[in-house]
Amino acid sequence: MPRRFKKIEKAIEKIIGKSETESISSNENENDNDVIENESVYLDDELQNIVHNSDFILERIYNIFSHIQNIFKFIFSVSGIYLLWICLHYFASHLYVKFCVPITVTGFFLSPFMTATPHCQGLRWVIYNAANMINNMWIVCGTWVCSTLLKINT
Repeated sequence: MPRRFKKIEKAIEKIIGKSETESISSNENENDNDVIENESVYLDDELQNIVHNSDFILERIYNIFSHIQNIFKFIFSVSGIYLLWICLHYFASHLYVKFCVPITVTGFFLSPFMTATPHCQGLRWVIYNAANMINNMWIVCGTWVCSTLLKINT
């Protein structure tokens, strides 16, 4: 068996234990085992470096994902209300057209009567207030962008 395979086998043996690899290497001669014993110090150091580096990498990945998760939580908490008003405006507008002013001839004649019904008044309230809220949020976003740009330029 080539020497590099002996190194790999020795590293696997250290990781998963000798019991599972003994059956694989039982047919090897004694000279190969002597080579493995002479290189055990080198492999121990190499294995420790691999384990240390993998722990470091896993810790860094965990830190990065925890920061990303915190950023997404902040963005959703800030923009969640904005998205809620957008969805309310969108659905209320479509429901108002469907239930209060259908696009038919009878819808045209019934629209003066339908606008006084409670569900149509409620949908109009949602449409009006959601549109005002969306406008206000655009003003807030624009003000924040302008103030941020002015800080950068000064």
